[in-house]
Amino acid sequence: MIDIQTNQDSFILSHNEVPALLHSKKSPCIGIGQGSCTITMPHGMYHIKDESLSMWKEPSRFSVDESKTKEGTIHITFGDLVKLTIHEEPFGLRIIPTVLTSEVPNRFHIRLPLLPEDPIFGCGEQFSHLDLRGKILPLWVSEPGIGRGPNYVKVFANLHSGRGGSQEHTYFPQPSFVTAAGRWALIQTTAFCRFDFSQKDSCTLLCHDIPSSIYVGQAGSIPTAVGALSSLLGRQEILPDWAFDGIILGLQGGRSVVEAKLKRALDAGIPVTAIWCQDWQGVRITPYGKQLFWNWQYDQQLYPDLPRFIEELHERGVKFLGYNNPFLSTDAPLFAEGERKGYFIRQKHSSLPYITSTTTFPVALVNLCNPAACLWYKQIIKENMLAIGLDGWMADFGEYLPPDGEIFDNMDPYLEHNRYPVRWAQLNAQAVQEAGKGNEIVYFCRSGFTGSSNNVPLFWAGDQAVNFLADSGLPSVVRAAISSALSGIGYWHFDIGGFFSFAWIKRSRELLMRSCETAAFTAVMRTHEGINPRVNAQFDDDQEMLSHFARMTRIHQALLFYHQHVSEQYQKEGIPPIMPVLVQKHRVAQGQYFYGQDLLVAPVLKKGARKRRVWLPEGKWIHFFTGQVYNEGRYAIRADIGSIPVFIRSTSPFLNLFREIAQKESM
Repeated sequence: MIDIQTNQDSFILSHNEVPALLHSKKSPCIGIGQGSCTITMPHGMYHIKDESLSMWKEPSRFSVDESKTKEGTIHITFGDLVKLTIHEEPFGLRIIPTVLTSEVPNRFHIRLPLLPEDPIFGCGEQFSHLDLRGKILPLWVSEPGIGRGPNYVKVFANLHSGRGGSQEHTYFPQPSFVTAAGRWALIQTTAFCRFDFSQKDSCTLLCHDIPSSIYVGQAGSIPTAVGALSSLLGRQEILPDWAFDGIILGLQGGRSVVEAKLKRALDAGIPVTAIWCQDWQGVRITPYGKQLFWNWQYDQQLYPDLPRFIEELHERGVKFLGYNNPFLSTDAPLFAEGERKGYFIRQKHSSLPYITSTTTFPVALVNLCNPAACLWYKQIIKENMLAIGLDGWMADFGEYLPPDGEIFDNMDPYLEHNRYPVRWAQLNAQAVQEAGKGNEIVYFCRSGFTGSSNNVPLFWAGDQAVNFLADSGLPSVVRAAISSALSGIGYWHFDIGGFFSFAWIKRSRELLMRSCETAAFTAVMRTHEGINPRVNAQFDDDQEMLSHFARMTRIHQALLFYHQHVSEQYQKEGIPPIMPVLVQKHRVAQGQYFYGQDLLVAPVLKKGARKRRVWLPEGKWIHFFTGQVYNEGRYAIRADIGSIPVFIRSTSPFLNLFREIAQKESM
């Protein structure tokens, strides 16, 4: 039930007796203004700085329009500035702002009440922050950069090439959040947003446009809050069983190399559900290592008669995945066709393509705001990828639409930037559907924004460093997993072993093995050889490594019924498959997560560690591998490689299955 209590200069708007908006002369709940900003973009990392505010108003006067108010709807007018129409919906409240002033504002903020000390999660995929309380987050699709946090890798990356990232940069921001007490909110906009959680009992949500709607809800718990949010956003289509049924092995080097590595894996007993060959379309060697050619046709030298090779793999029960992105390199044959037809983002007031460099070679971005360009690119996917038998691909990038470029039909690139990864996901989804493939195909994206969730079968965490650094290495994937799930994402995974290696930073055996252990207790396992495979430990380096991968992948495969159960809960109720572990409701247990409601996972995230501190919530918990029973509390758990601390809820209906798996795979 929606209710408003007013006095002379303040009001409290409540829904089901929970305050949703608080307004007073001293603390207005909304503000609007006009402003401009500068945007710089070093290597895909955007920095947005307000230059000036030519107008900013926070109205104190208000009136409730009783003539228009009816059951389930309230109208609040703030002088001649703005009107809020507030509708009661099944999930909560929908707040629609309407500008009344003759000025043309492009800034809007709203203050929402929060419970003090209530942990806050979400805002898309976050790598450095889990509980967002006290943080101020810019929400703009961006490369995260190398190192991300205040660490030596960031310093080195900046000295080397200016590529050091920040803790706030992310591929997949989303203007939404949930709290541990079940409060949630979503701003419906494509504009830059800044969510400020620095105040004790409220948050301020700023938008560089007038949003079409603000959604606010109060649920009973985190799962039900995320369920309401994902119902509003749209949930991902269910993954095919093959995605859960073994490991997706990242291989490259051409057909003969791939066949040899696949044979080595299968001979070692590794259940391989698919191989992922990102170099199916060719490679180039750059100062960063082995990179891809970016022309979406199969390379007939590396993969002669690729369609026949894929058929042979299918006969053996192995899927084949490739790679694409929304760029074309300027030396690619397909680039000339796209340039001739005018299908790329253009330079301002020019017919020339907007050329950029994501790493070391020039590329042009396909103009997905142009329907003709979309048709052309979809046809490339259908003819050059789906028609030859690809079962999926990494649909990379999506962060680079330039705010100073020229796009299509007078569209504002500043407002289209965050929408671009959604368009990129939609294009891939449409190509799959138009080819009649349904949900047989699994492509996976790293970039996203509001609207991505029901267009992307599978997300991945992007490019981690091949180390244990908190903001960019293996520990960051746990935060990414939880924050993504609490933003409505059901199917997510990460590169086993990470991606970035440079200078002295190389992937160790320990890092690769610990990464594999963590992935075994997520929905999807997929390896990556890294940007420079020669300097990184690989799954087939020796028999010990092969045996480790075989064992952990068999455990993951044996969890198929549980993966399906977790998937079904997400599909039906929106229950996030990965959730945070809370200490007495007000603090977050760092580096731990629930996978489903029955497994608590505490991966080893420190180099050289053979013990792991774990917080176990209320109830009894059974160690997955040893069978030892624990009660609520803090413990230092032995954590040898191959025996990751994982705990089973004692009341789980899957208890016998879990213990049978552990006993079968005992070391």
